[in-house]
Amino acid sequence: MQWATLLVAWAGCLPLLVALPAGADSTPAVKRALIVTGQDHPGHKWRLTAPVLADAIGADPRIEVDTVEDPAVLARPDINDYDVIVLHFMDWEQPAPGPEARANLKGFVEGGKGLVLVHFACGAFQDWPEFGDLAGRVWDPNLRAHDPFGEFRVDITDTEHPITRGLESFQTVDELYTCLAGDLPVDMLATARSKVDGKDYPMAFAFSCGKGRVFHSPLGHDVGALANPHVAELFRRGCAWTALLPPVPDQAPAAAQLENAPSPVKAVIIAGKPSHSEGEHDWDEDANLVKHCLDTSPNAGPIKTEVHLNGWPEDPGVLDDADTIVFLSDGLGSHPLAAGGRIETIHNLTDRGCGLVCLHYAVAPPEGKEEEFLELIGGYWEKDYSKNPISTTEVSPGAPDHPICRGAVAFTARDEFYYRIRFREDDERLVPIMTAMLPKNDPALEVVAWALERTNGARGFGSTGGHFHENWRSEPFRKMLLNAILWTAKANVPQNGVQSSVE
Repeated sequence: MQWATLLVAWAGCLPLLVALPAGADSTPAVKRALIVTGQDHPGHKWRLTAPVLADAIGADPRIEVDTVEDPAVLARPDINDYDVIVLHFMDWEQPAPGPEARANLKGFVEGGKGLVLVHFACGAFQDWPEFGDLAGRVWDPNLRAHDPFGEFRVDITDTEHPITRGLESFQTVDELYTCLAGDLPVDMLATARSKVDGKDYPMAFAFSCGKGRVFHSPLGHDVGALANPHVAELFRRGCAWTALLPPVPDQAPAAAQLENAPSPVKAVIIAGKPSHSEGEHDWDEDANLVKHCLDTSPNAGPIKTEVHLNGWPEDPGVLDDADTIVFLSDGLGSHPLAAGGRIETIHNLTDRGCGLVCLHYAVAPPEGKEEEFLELIGGYWEKDYSKNPISTTEVSPGAPDHPICRGAVAFTARDEFYYRIRFREDDERLVPIMTAMLPKNDPALEVVAWALERTNGARGFGSTGGHFHENWRSEPFRKMLLNAILWTAKANVPQNGVQSSVE
């Protein structure tokens, strides 16, 4: 299935507007939350993040969660069948819900119901001054928006509040908002210190509004940020508190669960300088697209991705704690590993178990480094032996039971799939991941993507496709390579492979 078809099919599975029931839920012990989404800044993929948010809140068995993709639902009187409204939208260059929706939402909260605001929801209702009374703090476009997306520490500042009782400070990868304005009295629950100006900014707070309650957190920029178990737990507890649910007795199990949650794996993507014509060997665009796919995937699990351009990180120390390193670059003398000492650095990192991925021309080692590539990734493109025609070729999974092939299907692409790759004879470590019949005039079964696991447990992967940036729009092509990145990082590969979307 092509990428556009996949997105349309997937989007079609989401209701444009859930049918709100005529009456309240028949089980009084169950509270009902409605996530309102559907409009946002182009940088926020609400169709990806809303299901993650729903899972976080719905992890509390006392809460049922529905999602609506049209903020106009706020004008409907039957929103009062819900106990909590979760705002997960920002009316970016689109008509905001009108006066009836505003009055309805205000009456909903002040009358005794709950309100939760997520990330850029602080910027909803920009032309409604009273929104500040509901949100506590609102987006001020005259302030600096946020620190650069990256890792920072969230400090729990109130350990006695029902929402944060038993929680500890934690690390997250997100946008640290510096743009909230307002002076309404609130209970500050968590803050974070900006790496830009050294000031502390609110990351979670709560307050009463009339007879109702409000929980507001600017955390949750993308799937990875919302999937952070600490952030997910904050939104679960915040929603429960606004729904007037009592804290779970003895919240230590929840804290223990967070403590035992898997840490994000770290993937470092090293992109060479673009070469060839536009759309070919666009390594920087390829690298940023891979990062986007991993960061926004709803099922890739906790992963931290970094992109370093121009062939090698300015600070090689960023590689020290990498779980896998991905090369998207030219090869031979232009390979980032051609410079002295770098291949030794990679050897040291893989000796401790770090994974290594080489894509397309990056499978061509610098002169004299062929044996290293055989050891590290299992194969390489050899000058005057390997072939690299551009052709339209069908590529098929070569090892259906291998984790990299989860969800993989045959696909056809116009690409420069290298073949006649040099492998060691009878290398038992080697697994053919993708194969193709090449060349067209005299076809033979050739391996165009492969994987190996070394005796020390380190994993390597090579793939010869990827000459054209456009091929990253092919979902089967993307899935194989994203699966490979997770596998080399020793992360879990989802049963049906990594789900992802592109612009």
